[in-house]
Amino acid sequence: MDSGFSSRAKRALPILGSAVAWAGFHTWVLNQWFGFEISLAAYDALISINWILLSCALLELIITRYTPNIGKYQFIFSLSLAVAYGANWISFQVLEILDKTNSDYISFLQKSSPIRLGVNFLIACSWSMILIFRKQVKELEESVSHQTATETLVKEAELQKLQLQLQPHFLFNSLNSINALILINPPKAREMVQQLSDFLRATLKRADEQWITLDQELIYLKLYLAIEKVRFGHRLEVQIDCDDQIKLWLIPPLLIQPLVENAIKFGLYGTTDNVLIKMNTKRLDDSIQIEITNPFDADMQPATGSGFGLNGLKRRLYLLYSRNDLLKTTIENNHFTVQLTLPEISMKKEETISV
Repeated sequence: MDSGFSSRAKRALPILGSAVAWAGFHTWVLNQWFGFEISLAAYDALISINWILLSCALLELIITRYTPNIGKYQFIFSLSLAVAYGANWISFQVLEILDKTNSDYISFLQKSSPIRLGVNFLIACSWSMILIFRKQVKELEESVSHQTATETLVKEAELQKLQLQLQPHFLFNSLNSINALILINPPKAREMVQQLSDFLRATLKRADEQWITLDQELIYLKLYLAIEKVRFGHRLEVQIDCDDQIKLWLIPPLLIQPLVENAIKFGLYGTTDNVLIKMNTKRLDDSIQIEITNPFDADMQPATGSGFGLNGLKRRLYLLYSRNDLLKTTIENNHFTVQLTLPEISMKKEETISV
């Protein structure tokens, strides 16, 4: 309410200033050019200007509430002419009462009436066009604001959908692994169930967070690796190299785990050898770069999966950073490498991190 009043006050000041200046000029012209007494000239100017201001106020009241979509400018022209004519007629009636005995002044009023009408019409028409322009700008701003809000809601809904898809994707893979272990190694199956429970519990605690620290993501990653190591045992070795100085870097949650899962899928499935998966994290200017490398044998393709992992991750990155170049994959010397680049974000620490 205070903001609206302040806005109206700022808009009224130049209008009132212009009105005072015009009234002073009007008084000076009547007094100096036409020889009327200063008091009569001042009354004439005051009444004329007041009715012009009232006309502008009436136009604003009408135009801000109703403007036809078809024939807009014809409507503005007709309305301005009607309001200007009405204001000119009323002010003439009032001015005529000021000094009925002054025939020179009455004659001057009658002769100047068309000129006054023309001036009133020009002012009314100009003010109407300003009001139309302001109304169109406001409508455009509201339309852009509404579109932006809608796009934000759609973006948040899709991010939430991707997050919900990610959980069942990992969960189903883990349950399949537990199912395979139940008959051949029940103790390991029980251990894997416990590890999975710990991982999901930790994940649910951050379910509503859009950003977490790299250190928190690494904790999730270690819980996930604990689950996979129950299944693969000594065959799976993961080497993580992360500088302590970037562990507080803010990243989307559960971003690295799908990449490591993909590395395990392409590195361990279809082979009985020991596999070393390397993860290297470093800072590059205003970004961090995460590289995950695993052995890759083109002749030993893993079983076909949902394909959601990397595709869902790419979509999340685009929604969060509006970039398509943050995730790259290469195959070189029988090694598959995923390179993830995460730009720095500007957020208040207390709003994004809860210890």
